[in-house]
Amino acid sequence: IAQRNNLDVDVDLALGFASHYCKIGTMECLVEEGNAIAFLGPLMRAAERGCMQVVEWFVQRGCRDMELCLALTAATSSCQVHIASYLLPHVPQQVLAALSVEILKAAGERSGGSLDGVAFLLQSDFLGDPAATYAVADIIAKLEDEAVAPELKAFLNEHWSEGAYIEGLRIGKEHYMNLVRIIKCGESPICLRDLPGPLTVAIAYLPLYRECVKAGGCLFSQRLRGQLVEAARSLGDRVFDEVTNGRELLLILERHLPQFLLPPTSVA
Repeated sequence: IAQRNNLDVDVDLALGFASHYCKIGTMECLVEEGNAIAFLGPLMRAAERGCMQVVEWFVQRGCRDMELCLALTAATSSCQVHIASYLLPHVPQQVLAALSVEILKAAGERSGGSLDGVAFLLQSDFLGDPAATYAVADIIAKLEDEAVAPELKAFLNEHWSEGAYIEGLRIGKEHYMNLVRIIKCGESPICLRDLPGPLTVAIAYLPLYRECVKAGGCLFSQRLRGQLVEAARSLGDRVFDEVTNGRELLLILERHLPQFLLPPTSVA
């Protein structure tokens, strides 16, 4: 209509409005016939709102790597985990590696109080390398930069930093020593030493196991990983904690637990 009447239409602005109201047909018309090319703004806003239909449409039309990266950051900061999960495989690993610190900083700064999106990226091993993913979390936790949101630093320090791993080891050791004291010195009529081994393990470590299962993801937080390392050691398994990831540690724990206490979907 605009072309027939020689009207000057801002097709990029129109694309933003059409995407906001999820008018896919109008969006296609604006791109194919109106040559609209400004994808970044509408894509980021759709990612923030959690509008999968619009996000998928932009991705399928073809977006630049940086546009995808910024959309991933927007989805992460808004805790739109399903959008972040969709976008993550589309962002090249080299882009994620180069911008990993900035992605997490920006997501934390705009999070509005919830860091579920940041936790999702870390648990998903978004850099495709556990050592690198843990390292970037530790870097941000240690940054003396006022631009880093205090809530993000506190979260990373408590759960994902090298210090969190050391704290997890400490908690695990303390838990094991308390268990040993109970077995040797406990005055309860029910003696743990008299129970079958798997039941003793369940009493000691089933809460930790369930917490790890609930956390999900490819990676466990450093705090949980430290506790798992100590649990595996206490059960007599040789663990190289620098290279053994959380999932392998969880399998070690599963092998010592009674099968009837494991979830039906357990990989054990």
